[in-house]
Amino acid sequence: MLVINFIGLFFLTLIFPSGVRGDDSSKYPDIRQIKPGIFKFGQIKINKTKREISFSAFCNQTSGLIEYALVNENGKVHESLFRTSIRPKLIHATLLLLEERPTPKFFKDLENDKKNMSKFNPIQIFSEWEHNGTRKIVEISKMVLNQTDGRQLAENSFVFTGSKMIEGFYLAEEDGSIVAVYHDTRATINCMDEHSDSDDVWVANHVHMPPKDFPVMIRFHLQRDP
Repeated sequence: MLVINFIGLFFLTLIFPSGVRGDDSSKYPDIRQIKPGIFKFGQIKINKTKREISFSAFCNQTSGLIEYALVNENGKVHESLFRTSIRPKLIHATLLLLEERPTPKFFKDLENDKKNMSKFNPIQIFSEWEHNGTRKIVEISKMVLNQTDGRQLAENSFVFTGSKMIEGFYLAEEDGSIVAVYHDTRATINCMDEHSDSDDVWVANHVHMPPKDFPVMIRFHLQRDP
């Protein structure tokens, strides 16, 4: 098993703003190659060939209003579909390692043209679990309903925005906000759906959800080559 420690951490030092790293950059986990093209970054599995990352999480709620698809277990769990022990800045670091770049102008660009989603690199997010001998793979967009018109969240609408920085501090670390459905400048990933500027239209779609508190695997697929 190959351990990429010095090189990996050096790379993170180069690409991470100091505010994202904070004072504990030396505490990042080793990057371990477990087979060609497959790496482990702490609890996150990286498939470099497929440009995918995956990690464990739990179903957090199956009904009611939601503002997030995924938060850290210390974040706003009462507003999220799923919760995970993974920290937001490790998600950020992993996306950077796959050469995905954040889009800090996302909110300004979206304000100018809500319907133009083609300018951003979309991230597909899936939830995978096995229940009663049946394996299920469901895209997160199908788990979110607009209660005003009954439609599902737009496909291919998640974007790596990176969290808002205040005085050099990565705010997603404080809030635990990883994947936002309702626009959140403090979240690591945001949504391009034209109604994501409203915090009172999105509800969990129980039809496609696993049981509450059920363990799942969350998988991100980066659709475009760097």
